[in-house]
Amino acid sequence: MMPIRHVYDNGKFEGMPDQPDAGYFEFACEARSIIQPGESIPLKLSAGSLPLKLVCLGARQKYIQPQEIGAKENREIAKLHTPKDRDGSDNANSVVLLLAFGDFQFFDGGDLTWNQEYQLVHPFNLVGTVDVYQVTHHGLDASNNPAVLQSLNPKVAIMNNGHKKGCMPDVFADLKETKSIEAIYQVHKNLRPDGQVNNVPDEYIANFQEAEQCQGNYIKLSVAPNSKKYTVEIPATKHSKTYTTATQ
Repeated sequence: MMPIRHVYDNGKFEGMPDQPDAGYFEFACEARSIIQPGESIPLKLSAGSLPLKLVCLGARQKYIQPQEIGAKENREIAKLHTPKDRDGSDNANSVVLLLAFGDFQFFDGGDLTWNQEYQLVHPFNLVGTVDVYQVTHHGLDASNNPAVLQSLNPKVAIMNNGHKKGCMPDVFADLKETKSIEAIYQVHKNLRPDGQVNNVPDEYIANFQEAEQCQGNYIKLSVAPNSKKYTVEIPATKHSKTYTTATQ
């Protein structure tokens, strides 16, 4: 098995709604750290590489301070936010990460939920603009606040949905309506009845079968050494498309 060296997570905290069992906290690893907003996770660099940084923007419903990163005010985005009922699950405590390699920016909000997502972009945009947006929470409509989509201004969105999970109609519509997005990718084709209208073209989908027959095809994202371009591939279908990185 692959050895696990350093685990970064939320640890145990007061009010934790869904505590993992002992197996999670006791599995073998070299070190464990409770991750904090604003903390950078050290990554190994090859000689001559551009700067590479993985930053925690939020965890346990607390977020990086705007003055730490020179975040810009973003109060006008409030018009896109309609609060939803409070989410009492552990999803609201998700760790939020921003990966930066040179000019390239990748956002991963985990399963962060709607009202908490809003804290990332209002009253300050704590994320900035990104190139690739990993669609939050499998594309469920408990997440993917349009205020976030419009603030992050991504060019590519990649959805880790299941064949019947995620890719919800409201989320799909909001992604399609985000003018900056040039391409949306899905790990699975939506096989629910609403999939007749809530699916991207097959070219941008990795898997098409029900769970029992699924081939487990993956989507690969690679960034050029100079960070000026990035390529999204689905090796199983030979799809490959290159995009230009936004200038930060």
